Amino acid sequence: MTGVKIVRVGVTAKTMITRGLSFSGWRIIRRIDRKRRNPMTQSKWFVSLPGQMTARRRLFCFPFAGGGASFYRSWRSRLPADIELVLVCLPGREQRFGEPLIDTIDGMVAAIHRAIGPLTDKPYAFFGYSMGAIISHHLACKIVAEAREGECGPEHLFLAARRSPDIAMKRSPLHGLSSDQFWQEIAKYGGTPNEILENQEYRDLFEAPLRADFKLSETACSGDLAKLSCPITVFGGDADTSPVPDDLEGWQKATTGGFAKHVYAGGHFFITDHQNAVTALVAEAFGG
Repeated sequence: MTGVKIVRVGVTAKTMITRGLSFSGWRIIRRIDRKRRNPMTQSKWFVSLPGQMTARRRLFCFPFAGGGASFYRSWRSRLPADIELVLVCLPGREQRFGEPLIDTIDGMVAAIHRAIGPLTDKPYAFFGYSMGAIISHHLACKIVAEAREGECGPEHLFLAARRSPDIAMKRSPLHGLSSDQFWQEIAKYGGTPNEILENQEYRDLFEAPLRADFKLSETACSGDLAKLSCPITVFGGDADTSPVPDDLEGWQKATTGGFAKHVYAGGHFFITDHQNAVTALVAEAFGG
């Protein structure tokens, strides 16, 4: 879920689909205008924010279940100018609302892998939150294992609110629950606006993409992935129950490189109160 402030726009669910509104903040995503994209890519998978200088490095940011690329837009002002912020746009949200959903880790990673090649021409890192963490980890492993000519893996992985690959999911899966049960469990995570939880029209609108995200996250298997060599930095909330902070430790086994762990006050969406601290650590670790 999102953990972001609702922007009331006074539109129906049908209008939201037409205009391409995002579950992550209910913003009209025309603000991420394709015509203003960085000319380095016309891929629908990535958006480089307008006005960024030519950077030495790229930071790809992967969203959580139900979230969209726009969650990370404010990071532009929090990161050094020589780190280019690249937002990863997944099907079923924001400007890609209505596209066929991808509900398996293999399908999602294969699609992103096909698109990301031209953007690995300079040092880069991944930041993934919850579902985004597992996608970015699998993608990093695939890039390294199937390296194309001139292509290198990420220099750093930043992973938040996701248990390590050696720990099985401790709660029951949500993606197969009935609609009412599904939304009851989603509400427990926090961060989901009441305007969505209490409105059947909005729940109907967002349920399929959100359920697909949870299926991908809950069925992803990482035990057979090879170790990376890049550093991994993980973040978690001290009151999060999925994962609890101890469930982050195993990420150090996923790499032969360095490892760091940072825990903040808060639950699964601790980041809403600690974005400055998290981005400062990212900038320090990846800024070079």
